[in-house]
Amino acid sequence: MNWLSDVSLDEPMQLRPKGFYRIATIEGRIVCTVCRPGEPPYQFICHSAGHANQRCPALPDEGLCGLVETSA
Repeated sequence: MNWLSDVSLDEPMQLRPKGFYRIATIEGRIVCTVCRPGEPPYQFICHSAGHANQRCPALPDEGLCGLVETSA
């Protein structure tokens, strides 16, 4: 039994003062969603995991917290 299986990270991530980003595979595509307080979410599609690694390093430098979702 995994006691963390029912825990959602959405609420703690929204507490980040500068915002957060999430990288997930959606319908076979790697999508990065950037959420900053007071702004609508911004999404972009990455061609590969390497492309995501190239596009996202600046986000933590801007104070955003990141989450990479993997399928189990």
